[in-house]
Amino acid sequence: MFFIIQFASAQETADLFMHKSFKKALHNQTRSMSGMPGEYYWQNRSDYKIKAIFNTDDRVIIAYESINYQNNSPDTLKVLYFDLIQDLFKKGTARDWDIGQVDLHDGVKIKSIKIDGEVYDVKSRNVFRRASKMGVRLQKYFTPNSQHKVEVEWEVILPGTRTIRMGTYNKTNFMVAYWFPKISVYDDLWGWAREPHTGNCEYYNEFGDFDVEIVVPEGYSIWSTGILQNKETVYQKEILQRMAQAAKTDKVIHITTMQDYEKGKVFQKGDSLVWKFKAKSVPDFAFAASNSYIWDATSVINGDKRVIINAVYKSSSSDFHTVADVAHKSIEFFINESPKIPFPYPQMTIFNGAGGMEFPGMVNDGDSRSYTATLFVTSHEIGHSYFPFNTGLNEQLYAWMDEGLITFFPRKIIAKYTDDSSFVVFADIIKSYNHYAGSIREIPLMIPSTNTGFSYRYQAYSRSSIAFYTLNEYLGADTFDLALQEFSRRWEHKHPTPYDFFNTFNEVSGEDLAWFWKPWFFELGYADLAIKVKNDQFFEIENKGGFPVPIHLTITLKNGKVETMNVPASIWKDGKKTFIVNLKDKDYTFKKLELDTKLTPDAFMEDNIWEE
Repeated sequence: MFFIIQFASAQETADLFMHKSFKKALHNQTRSMSGMPGEYYWQNRSDYKIKAIFNTDDRVIIAYESINYQNNSPDTLKVLYFDLIQDLFKKGTARDWDIGQVDLHDGVKIKSIKIDGEVYDVKSRNVFRRASKMGVRLQKYFTPNSQHKVEVEWEVILPGTRTIRMGTYNKTNFMVAYWFPKISVYDDLWGWAREPHTGNCEYYNEFGDFDVEIVVPEGYSIWSTGILQNKETVYQKEILQRMAQAAKTDKVIHITTMQDYEKGKVFQKGDSLVWKFKAKSVPDFAFAASNSYIWDATSVINGDKRVIINAVYKSSSSDFHTVADVAHKSIEFFINESPKIPFPYPQMTIFNGAGGMEFPGMVNDGDSRSYTATLFVTSHEIGHSYFPFNTGLNEQLYAWMDEGLITFFPRKIIAKYTDDSSFVVFADIIKSYNHYAGSIREIPLMIPSTNTGFSYRYQAYSRSSIAFYTLNEYLGADTFDLALQEFSRRWEHKHPTPYDFFNTFNEVSGEDLAWFWKPWFFELGYADLAIKVKNDQFFEIENKGGFPVPIHLTITLKNGKVETMNVPASIWKDGKKTFIVNLKDKDYTFKKLELDTKLTPDAFMEDNIWEE
């Protein structure tokens, strides 16, 4: 088919808005316009040694931590801030949702604080709390490039009924997260991260090593971030043999079964057992405990090592018998096919709790109703190992940086391992986008996630994943993955911002993508194309919403032939508003035009079909 293509309403794309904290970082050379960390980039660090007793009957954790804190910044710190995330359940705390009275408590009980040997009175004005934040006014300031020993004793009760990302399941199964006082992030952009956790937005954590000992009653297993250090003292010989077998095979091995529990063939004898774990350079530490869950395991090649994969679940689960294999497929896909990045953790455990939530080396998932749904939620949560965890993203401010990418990721896995040719899961995401796009609820992605309120899920998941899907189609999967690989390499165990992400993609793609970043991430607007017909040989595609999206058009001719036209999103890069097509050959006249709406976002679909 012979087309004459014209354009209308061209204009230049303006530079991206840059907030002053990033401009200051550029001036200080902690960041760069190339997307690389600056010459003088710095980052603080917290290494934890924790000893805890977990009383499973009343869900109480009593613990002590010793933290080696490194102030690598050029600043003198006069206050030390902590995150007490379980204060979300504190009576009187402002929250994004109702929790119910039964799980409310008086907050994390801080028993003692000692810093560099100095004892701090936890009831004095020098120790203050606001929502989930605790501040300590330092008696001796932390000078630049100094190390300090911080010791805290505390007690916390886990929720018994309300499961927000973690909690108690059927009374004796626990996903334990956000359970220890954690020193907040102090970075080169904003100083202390002082935004409290109110429920909706997730977290921003500093990297460190963890050396953790947990005491639980006899009959409980623990799985955690990191690696179990004393398996020989907690498990019986047959369980150890199965674990060793799983660590060197792609097959799924049943480590513990209901029969093992019934016959007492799981644990070493003792009224209680001490479980010892270590994890290196992780932003958080979570663990799960159960006295009845079935345990499957396998492993997958990761360079010259293998990643151990655990699926831990109730015997009545509808789908978890497939999860170890699904997790194997997901991690193998991430390593070898897309985004082709080595898996960052030596072990991954998927725990059968509720919902879907990620932690370093851990996932908390509920049951799913179909294999496609199991594949989606499992690969999504495992994918968070890369973003935000290995790249240290600030989820409080920019939730879309990880949720958008990781919502986009599973589409490729689903395409490979199911016959779901309609991509039902991704079609639902497009449907969500189309519903909210252009509404009063829509706000630009660069608005901090803490300010998004009702729009949080749409902003973090829908609009962002659609943007990444569109960008992937434009750049091509290979270039998109190369950019992700480079971004991950540059910012491993660091704290990148959206600007670092944008600049890295610009550099790797060899193109200034401001024409794409600006509308999709900074502006109000939406994806909306419309067909305007002049006559049976002349029509226009109008970009009514302003966002750059590809044109996927099916043209049915009067002679019965069907033609397709595919035009990349860059057609709108110079501010064009109209794409004009003239069918010059007199034998080519059309009777129907249809824009794709199944896998292309469009806020107003009533003008996507024209029929004679």
